[in-house]
Amino acid sequence: MSPLNIPKSTQKLFWSCRPTSLDSQKHKAYIIHQVLQYGDLDDYQWLKQQYSQEDIKGVFISQPRSTYQPCAFNFIKNYLIPISESLPKEKYVQSAF
Repeated sequence: MSPLNIPKSTQKLFWSCRPTSLDSQKHKAYIIHQVLQYGDLDDYQWLKQQYSQEDIKGVFISQPRSTYQPCAFNFIKNYLIPISESLPKEKYVQSAF
């Protein structure tokens, strides 16, 4: 197990589990998506200390989650981890109820 030292201010992003039980490799996709979707720039700085930019980008591209708000998806794709290739928005953005 590769435990994480998650700052108190970032632990709020992992409400569906005990943050102390997260394994950095086993739960990598969950951790990355939670921080990208719900975190602020400080949380993102912490994420970049845990994973390389290539890892973050790789997870975002290869393991999409349709839970993002349109503005968050666009900010991540265009500015946070610039991705030049086209991504299918419907695999990332929440559908309207």
